[in-house]
Parts: sequence; C-alpha cells; structure tokens
Amino acid sequence: MRRHFLTLGFAMLAALPLAGLAQGNFPGKPIRIVVTAQAGGANDFVARLIGEHVAKALGQPFVVDNRAGANGAVGLGEVARAAPDGYTIAVTLGDSLINNVALYKTLPYDPQRDFVFLTQVVRSPAILSANLELGVKDMESFRKLAARPGQQLSYGTWGPGGLGHLAGEALNRKLDAHMVHVPQRGEAPVMADLLSHTVSVGLTSAGLARQHVQAGKVVPLAIMGRERSAVLPQVPTMRELGFDDPLFEAAVWIAFVAPARTPPAVVERLTVALRNAAAMPEVQARMAERGLEMLNTTPEQFSANYRRDFDVITRRMREFGIEAQ
Repeated sequence: MRRHFLTLGFAMLAALPLAGLAQGNFPGKPIRIVVTAQAGGANDFVARLIGEHVAKALGQPFVVDNRAGANGAVGLGEVARAAPDGYTIAVTLGDSLINNVALYKTLPYDPQRDFVFLTQVVRSPAILSANLELGVKDMESFRKLAARPGQQLSYGTWGPGGLGHLAGEALNRKLDAHMVHVPQRGEAPVMADLLSHTVSVGLTSAGLARQHVQAGKVVPLAIMGRERSAVLPQVPTMRELGFDDPLFEAAVWIAFVAPARTPPAVVERLTVALRNAAAMPEVQARMAERGLEMLNTTPEQFSANYRRDFDVITRRMREFGIEAQ
C-alpha cells in the first residue's frame, strides 16, 4: 500500500511542472481560429487581420479555419467540443451566440455554458435603406407610405432569425405595414435586391450601405444602435425617430470565444493579445475602411453586453414566433 502511495505521489509531482510549463509557455504550437462563416465576410476579415498581429505577438501562427453553416452553429459546435487548452478559439457574430438559442430547438452548444467570452472586437450597426423607386426621402415619408391601405411592401435581410429579421418584423408591427420578409444568404444579396428594386427596404451593415448611400443609389432611413454610426453620421437612430423598442438599440457584433474550462492563465494571455492587436492604429484604420466600429471589450464588458442583448433578442424572437424552418 505504501509503495503504491509513493508511486502515485511521485507521478503527481512529476505532472505538476509539466502542467505549469504547458500554461506558462503558452502558446507552444499554432492556434486554430474557427470562423463561423464563409471566407470573405466580415467575420473572416476580422479573424485574419487580428490573427496576423496576435501571431506576431505570441510567436505562433494563427490558422484560420472557415466552418460555415446553420447561422454559425456548425463552427461553434466544433469549438465547444474542442480541448479547452487555448489552441482552438472561434470568431463569431452575436447572432450565433444569442439568436440561435431561440431559433433552433436543439443546438450543439450552450453559449453560456460551453464558452469563455474573450472580447467583442467590433460592432457593425445595421441600417434600414429604401430603394429609389419607392419614392421616399426619410422614415416619416416611409411611415406614411406604409400606412396606405393595400400597400404592398417587402423588407430584405441577411437571413431568417438574424437581428435584421427581428428589426424588420418589429418595424412591421410598429407600422402595421404587413411587409413581406425576403431573406437572403448574407447582406450583399440584400443590397443587390435594393439596387434592383426587388425589395422595398432592406437591412444591411452601415459599412456595406455607405458607398451606395453616398452615390445616391439607396435612401438611408435609420440606423440601429444606441448612437449614430461613425460610418454614416447623418443618419438618425431608430430611437431618435421615436422607435423606443430596446431591440432597435442592438447592433451586430463580432467576438472571440474559447471553450469553457480553458485555464485562466491561457484565457488572460489570449485576451490581452487580442485586445492589444485591436488597439493598434493600423488595425483600427483597416476596420474603419470596412465600416466596422471598434468595441475591444474586456471579458467582463463582453458578458454584460451579452446578457443585455440576450434578454431583449430572445424574448422578441419568441414573441414573434421566429423559428428555423
């Protein structure tokens, strides 16, 4: 019995320095960033830009792995199952961490149980724009048009169950407009529908809409969020225009998360490196070029923002009866 105890004791003592070494020297190999969307989108852009600078700071490559599908559920499910050692993290939209909870009856992850929140890097405020053929100049003229009996209108969004869908449906009910929802796979097709007058109004990021607004090809009606967008500062917020639903204050954001039970020392090292990269002037300039506005939150700020958005968004989704088809 004593020999067994001594053997076990020596084994534990031998393992302790190795565990400490693994965390103390983190990272000791490349880090995989799972992007929960296709290559070329905002998620992918943020992952590659931030990853490039973090790789230099930590001395290990950041390998981007695009895992799109089910509104981000495919990629996040994979990260939730990954070893909690800091070598697999995710870049994802708020939609995938919040909306999916109400959108799908079953998910391969629980956002609040299966992940450590690292940092929200940027936000991308959504803008409501109208096509030129509609003949409206602002939200007030759109409101009057929507009130006409028998008026047939439609609104385009980047996908069922996304924040754009919720905002469009909330506007629909507020104006009693009976607009038809036209979902697309991404925001670029929504803008194409606006430019071709296929939809009456559409919700896209302010960054995507900026060039078309400036060229006079679409009419900006309102911005979602708690404040005006730096991308299109002349466009009023929904709240300024009298829409007091807290849903209209939400914004699309892009964030980094890691698997739950990742060691605190590793979480801190990752978070510091990510936030330092996001604070670099050249990174912020590149983000601004894409119409993305910096957040660069601490984990505590991330958690607080998440709880606030989660309560508002999931409640509205259930009220509206929005579910995956």
